[in-house]
Amino acid sequence: MTTMAAWLLLDVGNTAIKWRLADEHGLLESGGVAADLSALREALRGVAWQTSAVSSVATDEFNASLRDMLEALHAAPMWHATADARCGDLINAYPKPQQLGVDRWLAMLAARAGNRGPVCVIDAGTAITIDLVSASGQHEGGYILPGVELMRRALTNETGRIQVPELASPTTQAGADSVACVSAGIWHAALGGVQSVLAEHPDHAPLLTGGSADALLELGLNAESRPDLVLDGLRLWLRHKLDDRVS
Repeated sequence: MTTMAAWLLLDVGNTAIKWRLADEHGLLESGGVAADLSALREALRGVAWQTSAVSSVATDEFNASLRDMLEALHAAPMWHATADARCGDLINAYPKPQQLGVDRWLAMLAARAGNRGPVCVIDAGTAITIDLVSASGQHEGGYILPGVELMRRALTNETGRIQVPELASPTTQAGADSVACVSAGIWHAALGGVQSVLAEHPDHAPLLTGGSADALLELGLNAESRPDLVLDGLRLWLRHKLDDRVS
């Protein structure tokens, strides 16, 4: 494969855009988080890249705007990651592979590259996703739970008397007022949901990423923190695609 000076990787989530420069060997130090396309445009001014790859859970309209913005900043090839039936020795469990969330697929790809035994990949973001991968690389299925903010919004929006504008600090201790009770219940549900899956699969090494990862670790979840798991998976996905193109 031709060595690239730099790849631009973008992980477009529901609340923020993470970006990072990388090469075929690993993630580089340059990177950041942008709240929207305007902030991303400013962050990338003066940054050069040979090719870019995007992992996005945003709308088609947003992705089109992102593409236009990147092309205006720097003329370079752009790849849009999707879940595949197979990548390397990682095999997708979904009968229709592209229906699997691309962020889940990329996180599993990175987890698989660094762990040759069975793994449990936990991404605690807007939703909490949990995916199991066997020692042979077979995706064994997964779980999707509402994330802590989704739980808070559901209780606030769907009840008349429970109004919780924001969660209290992470705790599972019983509360003495409605805000504390809601916060403790939500954190208990999130932590308990993950722990119950891990208890059913004790041979799977747990890897944790996502915006609520630090809070779950603080609450006692026993897992390895991997904050850049999706971006590293995107790097590996792009490397596979570039290898396939020149092979």
